[in-house]
Amino acid sequence: MVHPNISVAERKHRSLLEQECRGIFSNTAMPSHDHRHHERVWENAAMLLGRLYDSGMVTDPLMAEKAIIASYFHDTGLTVNPGPDHGTQSRHLCSLFLEKSNLPEDDKREILEAVEKHDDKDYPSMSDPVSLAAIISVADDMDAFGSDAIERYNEIYSMRGIDNASIPEKVIFNVESRMRHLEATYAIFPDLTEQQRRRAETVISHFRKLLK
Repeated sequence: MVHPNISVAERKHRSLLEQECRGIFSNTAMPSHDHRHHERVWENAAMLLGRLYDSGMVTDPLMAEKAIIASYFHDTGLTVNPGPDHGTQSRHLCSLFLEKSNLPEDDKREILEAVEKHDDKDYPSMSDPVSLAAIISVADDMDAFGSDAIERYNEIYSMRGIDNASIPEKVIFNVESRMRHLEATYAIFPDLTEQQRRRAETVISHFRKLLK
């Protein structure tokens, strides 16, 4: 059953956020990171947040609203800057949206920080599992696992001018970094980390074969 706070957030925001995200990507051909990626990241974030609400670790009723907004804006800056530092542009686009929101200013700042820093993969050993930043970052990481993520990596790394011969090693490093952070941050959910490890290994195995 979907947690009531998540249902409220979806009723209030999802339709408008999907419309906003589609509009931002309407003139940008980026299948791996367009509005559909943002939908998947929200679904991952909602799953994580549902577990955190059910366990009593998160009690803030607005956390779901903050998470859905951050999910739908985290990669919008790629339409301006396809580099790994696109979080600054994503933050700007999200700030324009939040100008029309009646959320408290502290919550707006929390959303903008999570959006801007979501792709900073120079992780600590673990993050605070109940923080918005960790929820969005890990939800994004989960979309980098599984067979569908193989083409995602090929597309975004090619857009960044990385030559084909260098892509496998860079992907393996990136996936392993994401997975270590997920396992450390959400060790409280061993079934989740085991499932995501299998999905990460699908990507790692594919690119290891290319290295050979």
